[in-house]
Amino acid sequence: LLLTFDIMYLHSFNPACRSLAQNIYAKRKKTRNNNNNNKYGEGCIVLIADILGDSTGWAWHNREKYNIVRTSILVPDEDGERKRLQGRVRAALDAIQSQPGVDRERIGAMGYCLGGHPILELARMKNPCVKAMVTFHGVFDGVRGLSSVERSSGSGSGGNSGGSSDSSSTEGKDDAIVSSTDSTTTTKSCNNVLVCTGEDDPFIPTEDLDAAMEMFDDLGYRSEMIKFENTRHGFTNPAQDYNPSEAFAYSADACAKAWSAALSVLKRNVVS
Repeated sequence: LLLTFDIMYLHSFNPACRSLAQNIYAKRKKTRNNNNNNKYGEGCIVLIADILGDSTGWAWHNREKYNIVRTSILVPDEDGERKRLQGRVRAALDAIQSQPGVDRERIGAMGYCLGGHPILELARMKNPCVKAMVTFHGVFDGVRGLSSVERSSGSGSGGNSGGSSDSSSTEGKDDAIVSSTDSTTTTKSCNNVLVCTGEDDPFIPTEDLDAAMEMFDDLGYRSEMIKFENTRHGFTNPAQDYNPSEAFAYSADACAKAWSAALSVLKRNVVS
């Protein structure tokens, strides 16, 4: 498997560990000497995975190769499965769970842009160790070609429609999250999925987004979506201010709100 990754040891969640691919967060195990000088004290261990296997940055300038590799990983086979993507996601999980000090039962994952695909695939794998998943301007092209999943018992109907919101409707609400279900009545799993997307993102058609949210719902997750008004693709990346394409733009406001919401989901399900 051509999977490249880096490992970071953090004493707290930090915006600096954002990636354009996929981040896998693991809760550190508690130790007897739990202080800031202890490498495996409270905090988290982060694996930053590149599912393309691009260790040199060729994907930014060799678009022909990028499209070939992307297609080979993301396009479903005749059975509607993406076995190569599953293998790389599984390799990322194995890599972080094998790190010293990791609590193997408390894993969280975040995906940026292309990282929307491994997050959805991770959800389809239904690994009980994965407690929370978040995407930022994650793309879901082609997900309608995936094999259907059996709706989990108790997942309810209409959970997706109740989980969508835009940034204008979140004022005064904790961390700008609007939950798709009432935690006092839901019978879904305790896992959480948060999707942060821009209303003006041309790379995420409504049909693909709806299909992804419906799949999260059918899999039995409590899915939430925040859709930010006047926000384009790549809104978490300040470098987009220098991108000449009108499809991209950094938004400090959307970035801050999305990151705050993500921290709440991860802390609630992985860290606490």
